[in-house]
Amino acid sequence: MSYCAANGEARCRQAFLAGLMLPLLLWLLWLVLKRVRAAAVIRADVKPRGLKVVVQGSTRGLGLALARQFLALGDDVVISSRDAAAVEACVRQLLQEFPGRRVVAAPADASQAAQVEALATSAVQQLGGIDIWVANAALSAQRKVPVTDAPTQELAAIVNANLTGALLAAHAALPRMAAGGKLFLVDGSGSNGRSTPGNAAYGATKRALVQLKDSLAAEARASGVGVHIFSPGMVATDLLLRYADNPRSARFINILSEDPAAVAKWLVPRLRGVKGSGRYIHFLTLGGVLWRFATPRRRRGRFVPEGPAVGGYQRLAGGEAQ
Repeated sequence: MSYCAANGEARCRQAFLAGLMLPLLLWLLWLVLKRVRAAAVIRADVKPRGLKVVVQGSTRGLGLALARQFLALGDDVVISSRDAAAVEACVRQLLQEFPGRRVVAAPADASQAAQVEALATSAVQQLGGIDIWVANAALSAQRKVPVTDAPTQELAAIVNANLTGALLAAHAALPRMAAGGKLFLVDGSGSNGRSTPGNAAYGATKRALVQLKDSLAAEARASGVGVHIFSPGMVATDLLLRYADNPRSARFINILSEDPAAVAKWLVPRLRGVKGSGRYIHFLTLGGVLWRFATPRRRRGRFVPEGPAVGGYQRLAGGEAQ
């Protein structure tokens, strides 16, 4: 005679649910322990320590916001992008905002080996070393189209900036760092392995960075230099907002994206404080995503207009573009 037949259907259901609870509780305990362990190695550090920081792609958007936050915490920063005039203008602006801090101009195309090596040499000469290097320079498709319709020059440029650029940054930065130094890669759409139709080159390069982080961390282990990757989530810069070309995209962007300054304020203390190597730092977590979708009205129209009138990218006031 079966258990259910002998004890009734009600008790059978109770026993079934009790059997499910134990694995669920064990899974929740595992998640809690995982979070506690992660918190122990990714602590926020806001102490003034005068770190020497290189931020590529730092004349606007998230890169500029990161540079500002490092400076606000008492660090010295090298500003770099391929636009020399923009670099010089940015340095002048930051020196006015943060008198007494060292802000160095070092224009460099992230996809050109000689220029990246010169950037690293300049950082060492002018700051006296490199403690943190943020490989933030990146390109994305100007227009979402299938690979077969994309300009071949654009496909090559995206791969060169995003993937080759990360390799060149590692090649230049890692040998110039002492133990305790940190190299950070930056993820993006496609990093989790999901498809990015219309922007395949970008997604493929960002997926590759996750593997590259692990490889570089293994190679650099003996040196004591850490290699990490961070996920800024959806940041309200031109790199993202130009895709707000229909009501659905505009709604998702307003719900999920965040202003660069807010992202940098959360990220930079954790970039300064993370221990070890091979860490993945996430600004926007699953819980954060769920909360944003549960409260969509408070985010309506934050960065781009919504509704049937949306027919192209139009930047609203109050944000910062990259």
